Amino acid sequence: MSNLQCVANDIHATAKSKGFWDDQVDPNFVLAKLALIASEVSEVLEAYRKEMGAEKIAEEFADILIRTLDLYAGLQEEGIIPVGLDIGSVLNMKMDVNSSRPIKHGNLI
Repeated sequence: MSNLQCVANDIHATAKSKGFWDDQVDPNFVLAKLALIASEVSEVLEAYRKEMGAEKIAEEFADILIRTLDLYAGLQEEGIIPVGLDIGSVLNMKMDVNSSRPIKHGNLI
């Protein structure tokens, strides 16, 4: 198990212990979790735009990772993502794919 998967599992255990996984895990629950990830992205933008400083920006990035890894591990626990799909390994595989793509993947931006 990768270190990142261990972190995801720890984050998820904390979230569960604090009551954030008491609801039924259905499409609406997952959509709400994804919306919270998006809201954390907006908070990075706000911290940057309002010049709140590097520490606040970094903290908001951490919140994105926490919510994302919590959801990943939670979906594994629910059997929606197989436990064998270790997030660290998947991340490394995706980084390899991205490194082999053309510059900007053929896009202008």
